[in-house]
Amino acid sequence: MRSSARKGTGRRWGAVTVGLTVFGMLVPSTTTHAAEPVRQTTPSGVAQTNNPKAVANEDLARIVSASGGSVPVTLITGDKLHVGVDGDGKPVVRDTESAPRPDGLPVVFHTLTRQGKLYVVPDDALTLVGKGMLDWSLFDLSQLVTLVEAGKGDTVPVLVTYTDTAAADKTRKVAGASGGRTLPSINGRSLNIADDGRWWQEVRGKTESTPAAARSAGSLTGVKKVWLNGLAHVDLEQSVPQIGAPVAWERGYDGTGVTVAVLDTGIDATHPDVSASIAGQVDFTGSPTGAKDGHGHGTHVASTVLGSGAASKGLRKGVAPGAKLLVGKVCDDSGQCPDDGIIAAMDWAAHSGAKIVNMSLGGDPTDGTDPMSQALNELSRATGTLFVVAAGNSGLTPQKVVAPGSADDALTVAAVDKSDEMASFSNRGPRIGDGAAKPDIAAPGVDIVAARAAGTTMGTPVDQYYTTASGTSMATPHVAGAAAIVAQQHPELTGQQIKALLMSTATDLGHDLYAQGAGRVDLATATDPQVIPKGNLNFGRQAYPHSPVTKKITYTNHADKAITLHLEAPVSFADGRPAAAGMFTLGTDKVIVPANGSAEVSVTLDGGVLGTDGAYGGYNGLLKARDDSGKIQLSSGIHTFVEAQKFPLTLHVVPPTGATDVHYGSATFTPVDDQVHLHAGPTYATGADTVTEQLFRGVYAAQIPVTWRNAAGEWQQAEPMAPEVSLTRATTVSLDLRKAKPLSVQYPESTETYMASDSVNRVSASGQWTTGTVVSLGYRVSESNWWVLPTGKVSIGTLTHDFYSSRTTPVVTLRTTGRGVPTSLSARYGTPDAALSETQMWLKDDGDPSFREASIPVPRLPIKGHLPVVEAGTGSAAELANVDARGKLVLLTPTDICQATCDFTRLRDERVAAAAAAGAVGVLVAAPDLTSLGRPTELDQCPDGPKSCPAIQSYGPLPIVTLPYDRAESLVKRIRSERSPVELSVGGSVVPKVYAARYHDEGQIKPDSYRVAKDDLDQVDLHFHAAQPGDVHQLAWMQFLRNTPIASQVTLPSLPTRQTLTTFVKRQNDAISRFTASWADRGADSFLTHNRSEANDLVLTGKDDIHWNAGPSVPGAIPQVQTKSGFSVGAGPCSGCRQGDTFYPTIYLTDSSGGRQALIGIVNDELITHDFADIPACGPTPSSTSPNLDYTCDLALLNASGHEIERRTEHLPDESYISQ
Repeated sequence: MRSSARKGTGRRWGAVTVGLTVFGMLVPSTTTHAAEPVRQTTPSGVAQTNNPKAVANEDLARIVSASGGSVPVTLITGDKLHVGVDGDGKPVVRDTESAPRPDGLPVVFHTLTRQGKLYVVPDDALTLVGKGMLDWSLFDLSQLVTLVEAGKGDTVPVLVTYTDTAAADKTRKVAGASGGRTLPSINGRSLNIADDGRWWQEVRGKTESTPAAARSAGSLTGVKKVWLNGLAHVDLEQSVPQIGAPVAWERGYDGTGVTVAVLDTGIDATHPDVSASIAGQVDFTGSPTGAKDGHGHGTHVASTVLGSGAASKGLRKGVAPGAKLLVGKVCDDSGQCPDDGIIAAMDWAAHSGAKIVNMSLGGDPTDGTDPMSQALNELSRATGTLFVVAAGNSGLTPQKVVAPGSADDALTVAAVDKSDEMASFSNRGPRIGDGAAKPDIAAPGVDIVAARAAGTTMGTPVDQYYTTASGTSMATPHVAGAAAIVAQQHPELTGQQIKALLMSTATDLGHDLYAQGAGRVDLATATDPQVIPKGNLNFGRQAYPHSPVTKKITYTNHADKAITLHLEAPVSFADGRPAAAGMFTLGTDKVIVPANGSAEVSVTLDGGVLGTDGAYGGYNGLLKARDDSGKIQLSSGIHTFVEAQKFPLTLHVVPPTGATDVHYGSATFTPVDDQVHLHAGPTYATGADTVTEQLFRGVYAAQIPVTWRNAAGEWQQAEPMAPEVSLTRATTVSLDLRKAKPLSVQYPESTETYMASDSVNRVSASGQWTTGTVVSLGYRVSESNWWVLPTGKVSIGTLTHDFYSSRTTPVVTLRTTGRGVPTSLSARYGTPDAALSETQMWLKDDGDPSFREASIPVPRLPIKGHLPVVEAGTGSAAELANVDARGKLVLLTPTDICQATCDFTRLRDERVAAAAAAGAVGVLVAAPDLTSLGRPTELDQCPDGPKSCPAIQSYGPLPIVTLPYDRAESLVKRIRSERSPVELSVGGSVVPKVYAARYHDEGQIKPDSYRVAKDDLDQVDLHFHAAQPGDVHQLAWMQFLRNTPIASQVTLPSLPTRQTLTTFVKRQNDAISRFTASWADRGADSFLTHNRSEANDLVLTGKDDIHWNAGPSVPGAIPQVQTKSGFSVGAGPCSGCRQGDTFYPTIYLTDSSGGRQALIGIVNDELITHDFADIPACGPTPSSTSPNLDYTCDLALLNASGHEIERRTEHLPDESYISQ
């Protein structure tokens, strides 16, 4: 069920409220004309994916607008992504924050589009995804954002299935994982994975990212697969006669003796239509009111199945009013339904006497192997229960049937209207992956009047007891009721036999097989079948080479006279073309089924007729049996997937000369020629210097990340790609890294990487698939060394390469003095930011999270002077006792707590605290392969409100500076060899200068030179005004180019307010720069107050100034920034626009310099909003049966005192609500 009137959202991402997404649609019953984010640990960025096939996400767009630009989500690996939307409402990743890895290397993120969804997978997880141990849903940005919106962003909820029962029973406790519900039907359990990356570190260990290595790590021992525990959603006067129910009643069948379970939002047990039918009810959501329906969906559905019609004097009966009802509340009162609760309820229902289970809910489209579908198949086969499931409401797009309706054994229901036309919202098949025919059957689902739960307003209320709603949610209970009637008539039939009977007797409405399935359910025929078919014409997946395969179906005649059936088997390819001649052959086109006897018919599939260039892929059809009058009596589904010939494609990597310790990430082979009916998508393989995959004939992009050490022992990294490989025979392609070019920007003065991002994005011919790699890093102990391998131009699809960089002048410098030439020690703080932030979170009474953020200043050394230095080993108490640290810097090599990353808490609280107690003025830290010091806690959970929050810890009692290990070793030698104290020259700056650049290649990866001269730079001085001290805790730059208007966010260093940051930007032609900042005042106990944000767009002129928070903040319009050629970038809804004779005063909060701080109100012909909360739409919601209705809205604009400023009447076409 869906509504065009969306709920409001708050400003802060963690406190947004969710608009309902359920399997139905509210429609008018008459034709009346009426008318702030958490600071990231490591500044980094990731290129956005401009993918024409990625699906716009309205809910995500709404959440992002409330959050101020992006929503932080956590992967199961502990990595954090900041997700936003592009101008078309499609998801993009704006920033990444990689969790520490044992080897300390930068994390390569693979961005991929599958079935219109965007996935971001870290390289060390990709092989496990490709091999089936980790499910794609764990990396689905839309699903992860939905969890954040539901207040579940602090953990990643998962479902774990095991290889056998013993493995499930012996599951040991794993760091970072907390237990949940046991799920016997899938041999699994639910777990919650903490967002700190500990679980992934234990899984990955220090092994390579292969399935065998992951299992050997211990925490995946016995694990079959890990899935996201996502959130499914709950998605009759004329409709009951429409399916022939009164005919069945006249024959004495009304479902008596049959129990139907409805798994939904619960039940209003006091409603007259259902109260006498309830045989049991169980809550699976933890609701304080038990199985009570606080939403309305479950009561509406249940009464459609078996309502007595008591509140309407029998007028609004359900399909099977004699059946008994079991109620499983699996969805909360907002319509959200956790997968583990659904699976547990399915198990309960199947073992509690339910012959039929109605599930008017669903998750995302799947191939039928997801946990809910697995549970459905297992329970169906073990107990004989029939699960009747909604197909979903995404509309006309193919391959959208959702889980668990995608399960083989589900009876999956589409929706038609009362004229037997397909409902526009009803999901279409085929099933993703193998192309199997789904949905299975159709039923009325438009304008269904059924019971209304007390105190709810779901749908369009008719009166106290009834409401109207539409959706496949409403169609599904019609079929469940029909199944109950058949079960009463034939108690010996299993659920699958009932499914076959209903499908074979359905009325063919003449719609597409992937829309209607077998047709609309027909109880008049189903309860009086003369002939019943038995058999299975699913030929499954047929491997190349092909030879004929035969299957049989048996017709049994229950009548006292012989029946002649005339047979035909129209079968079509996935794109609608009829199957090739001779591919499907019937043993006979006519069969006589004797009285009270049976007859067999064979169907033969011969894929060999396709030859070399035939249409390989999925085929579906129906074996139709007509009587002598030409009427279709029976229909049986035909399905197969015919594979084409495969060839080996070998990817061979030649390492650079002198490379050692070479590591290979996951290899990716992506089809780019868009044989969409043959390819399932990209193929992934465990990395090695030589990787071979068997692939269908076609054109592919092949890519593999590689890391190695050079002769100096420094880590190097590349993501080489062969962007266009034609595969018509056995083929080998080489990636020769001896030809790679260094990827780093050189400026006129010494700089250090603050943030860098390198991405390669390959999109297939029509955008069906995208694949790419993104490697991002922030400030580190030493510079990283990246390389690119130039390519030729592509002729199929698109190839883009983006490199973003922000670099700072050193905030601290240390040089040796005295004997010899002064030597730089390449010193760096743990961060060049002036302060870090720590966020505290607790749940309010309404269940929404609340936050407060504290500023943690980072101690600094003097920016000029000399300081003596001593060395104290690992910094133990004994080692510190042996040196005189008073007034000196202390060099530590704490290899026991610092590997690639330090245990920051121990470093601060043990070693640095001890040095401070000994009188030191600063600490120098070095360790082999050290890349990061780590950082203080980012997020504190306060279980009992703000008073239970832990005390905010300081960054450290002393300045902490890192040194490369080789420089530290040299310094130790000098300290030990000299009799007099060794002194270091100290330098640096309070606020560094920043250099920012973007490089973009289209069609190929070019061998660019990244050397920037002074004359190639535009200077922008950022002045931060403030009435009292505070922190700029988020600062970023984006550069939009005319030829590529999609831009990624480049993070810049944070600094105190009342300071100026000088930024130099690499000049580009026809470019617009956007600077965004968030700042707050520093209040008591270091907590930040009065958080504000602002964005400024400008065309750089060589020397520009931006004054943030300048003057009073007032409502107003914002300027439209354009280049000389007229290129502009949308900054939000147009401010003060006229269309015809209508003026739309969209209002922003601005400062006196014109910077936009917030969108505070919209007035247009679709909706009026304030503070991002929609004012309810005045007109009824659209009806698929009356799409051309117009509405008139009476709008009143009031001031804060409630006095009317303006009133006007707007004539609104119905399409405006659809577009909403």
